[in-house]
Amino acid sequence: MVMKQHILIVDDEVDILELIRFSMQQDGFQTYTAKDAKEAWSILQDEHIDLAVLDIGLPGVSGIELCQQMKTDNRLREIPIIFATARTQEADLLLGYQAGASDYVRKPFSPKELQARVHALLKRNANLEKIYRVGNLEIFTERHLLRIDQQPINITHREFGVLLELIEAQGRTTSRPQLLERVWGMDAHSGLRSVDIVITRLREKIKPYHTCIRTVAGFGYQWAPDLVSAQN
Repeated sequence: MVMKQHILIVDDEVDILELIRFSMQQDGFQTYTAKDAKEAWSILQDEHIDLAVLDIGLPGVSGIELCQQMKTDNRLREIPIIFATARTQEADLLLGYQAGASDYVRKPFSPKELQARVHALLKRNANLEKIYRVGNLEIFTERHLLRIDQQPINITHREFGVLLELIEAQGRTTSRPQLLERVWGMDAHSGLRSVDIVITRLREKIKPYHTCIRTVAGFGYQWAPDLVSAQN
């Protein structure tokens, strides 16, 4: 089963939004669209995004400001960002790169050119991917992919974020407030109970490897692959 990669497109011009969406879907990507930064941020909280195409001149919060917000969020900072912009001044492009953008295309642009830039960035990111394995459980960091016995497991962005935080702590216990801050980010007001709910769902989804997530009473959680269920 081939997992489609997810592209977020943010532009307040409907014609351009639809042009990019159609081009990306024709190229095999799953797309999410937004007309402003607020709508885009909501999508980023709920969905796994592999790459974002942002207009600089968005109403309200600009594309540059949205890019800066993403780069200061632990869950979003590794997402490659391409600016699609009519602004051609060197100063504007420099601001985009300083904010954390990976590339840009000037409007009007060829859909084929944008497709080529998207593929190049995703390929570069794939080369940075780490793969963690416990028995037949595999976790692919850049693709946010979880597999058991080669079968993809349906997992939410936050569930994957919690799992990755625990794994990359390398045996150290991670507290519930730490998980809330690092994975929920700006939505940290959700409450510590949200962490426990995600942990419960994770354990259900990764059976029989659920024992790898160890509860440390009164503190938090720990990734303990040595505690793999005897069923394995």
